[in-house]
Amino acid sequence: MDEIQVKTLLNLDAIFKLSSAKSPSDATLRSAEWAIITQVDGQKSIDEIAKTLALSADEAINLFNGLFEKGLIELVSVTKAEKKLVSQAFFKVLNDELIKIVGPVAPYLIEDTLWEMEIKIENCDVKKIPEIIEAISEEIQDEMKRVEFQKIMLNEMKKV
Repeated sequence: MDEIQVKTLLNLDAIFKLSSAKSPSDATLRSAEWAIITQVDGQKSIDEIAKTLALSADEAINLFNGLFEKGLIELVSVTKAEKKLVSQAFFKVLNDELIKIVGPVAPYLIEDTLWEMEIKIENCDVKKIPEIIEAISEEIQDEMKRVEFQKIMLNEMKKV
């Protein structure tokens, strides 16, 4: 393995895909390696997969390194894709619509939900919007109001 490849594997932004030359079913893999294989899709970074599987950065890098050396995964990219951030206007609409349903606790509900999801308003990726809306919707007890809120927010999501 040359120096460039070693540096790549130490980069949590590296993205891999399954190898076209070798199948994972042809190798003996540990459960953690299989877990990674199921997540490798040519779009998720090592960091994203590590978070999904609750692995430390070191564990993830070691596991990816092993899979790479076995020829089961191939490097797609090392650069992190630009993430599109959610505008403050979206969060304003979210807040306003939620106030109509749950009243003045809406800002606290949004804040708590984002905190639990480890998301900051000023650095929120648009890919997280469906998760945010779903999590907040679960806090709305009245099913009719919940569905109405989801419809409104779905329309807002389309504008983003």
